[in-house]
Amino acid sequence: MEVKEPRIIDLTYTIKSDMLVYPGMERPVFQWIGKVNSEGYNLTKVSMVVHTGTHVDAPKHFLDDVPCIDEVSLNRLFGKAKLYRYIKKLKGQIITVEDVLSSGFQLEEDTIFIMETGIEKFMETKLYNEIFPIPSVELIEWLINKKIKAYMTDATAVDPIETKDSPNHHLLLRAGIPIVENLKNLHLLPENKAFLISALPVKFQGRDGAPCRAVAVTDVEKLILEEKMK
Repeated sequence: MEVKEPRIIDLTYTIKSDMLVYPGMERPVFQWIGKVNSEGYNLTKVSMVVHTGTHVDAPKHFLDDVPCIDEVSLNRLFGKAKLYRYIKKLKGQIITVEDVLSSGFQLEEDTIFIMETGIEKFMETKLYNEIFPIPSVELIEWLINKKIKAYMTDATAVDPIETKDSPNHHLLLRAGIPIVENLKNLHLLPENKAFLISALPVKFQGRDGAPCRAVAVTDVEKLILEEKMK
């Protein structure tokens, strides 16, 4: 029996020098320090904030004496995931536990939770950083009680831009739950159906976060069958 390769969906934004970034952050800077026509090779130097584009927040992002990005278990950022899709018009509102449960969404323990707010359609516009909805504190607490491995989202943050105390970041990170922000292509993933996701960060020693290459595999059954047939 012929088994097709599993479908891998790229969930990562391309890092560019002119990309939209979180308000107040510097954009990436790329510099050629070697070129074929002079040095005989191409070599690039890049300077960027570690929370640029699709990235992982380690507990160290808001807390001290907690795991840094190189100490976060990779098991938390790879494995079975389920996606909740928010379908209301975006205006920076709060997403509640009732919103999630009334949709029929079900979540097993030790699953990676993915929140699709729908904000991707506004990427590269000012609204991307202004109207993304925010999970309520009660929803975050519900997810923590469900023992989620990680919280991932297409939004640029889990707290409003204007926040001064970042309660959702603090709750998740204090519980040891890493946060992945700025995912793309979530509309290509199934809702309320398990699939595989990987969002492994660059291993910076002692740092508060890192960019990652996030991908999802939706037809997991094909992947399992392929392994059995080898």
